[in-house]
Amino acid sequence: MRYYKQRFGLSRAVAVAKNQKAVGRVLQQYRALGYTGSAGAALVRQRDMQYVQRMKSKWMLKMGMKNNATKQMHFRPQVLF
Repeated sequence: MRYYKQRFGLSRAVAVAKNQKAVGRVLQQYRALGYTGSAGAALVRQRDMQYVQRMKSKWMLKMGMKNNATKQMHFRPQVLF
């Protein structure tokens, strides 16, 4: 499979940049008024997912350690106190 470099016209790039500036100005005004959009909800969801991942890794570690203790068939204590 071949990939070719895409070449877009300059007029399209200029129009996008002009539109992008206008969108940026409007968003700046919205933010000045206190609008956060979906960013607040996204941050909360991301924080929740980080917590879930941390707990999951903790549970997996616990399970692995339990499994290791129960699956040692030929373990003999090396030091007897």
